[in-house]
Amino acid sequence: MNSDIKAQGVKELLALYKALFIELPVAGSKAGLGIAKDNELEQAAWKAYDAWVRLANYSTNRLFTNPFLGASLGRALPGFLQLQRLTNSMAGAFFAGLWSAVGLPVSSEVQAIRVELQGLRLEFRSLIAALPENAKEELEAREEDVMRVLDARLQAWHEKAAA
Repeated sequence: MNSDIKAQGVKELLALYKALFIELPVAGSKAGLGIAKDNELEQAAWKAYDAWVRLANYSTNRLFTNPFLGASLGRALPGFLQLQRLTNSMAGAFFAGLWSAVGLPVSSEVQAIRVELQGLRLEFRSLIAALPENAKEELEAREEDVMRVLDARLQAWHEKAAA
């Protein structure tokens, strides 16, 4: 079983070597001389790309089936998570004052806008669905009025956020 796995790795490596150092240069030379068939260079490049992806996939699979790596990552993961929490809190403390000084909204404000927009969207769809057919046509004719109202709400939100 182990020799089959190693043979697969050698096969993938040889396929990449053949595609990169034999087929791709030959196809490039043919294309340069103008005697290449339709898309021959492109096909050789894709073949090299596919060989590279297969080799990378094989290598990654071999790496992550290694028990030593699994045990090492298992021991290191809590430390990585603590470091991530620390850097997130430091970045939050550093950028909190910066965002307000620059005038950019923080993520909680953006999230609040998304929630409000989702609610408005649902309310608008339910109102449109409840309208009779002739009222829908009238509403489409008054689309500019609706856009002005939405722009006014957005401007009010910007003024509120700036204050």
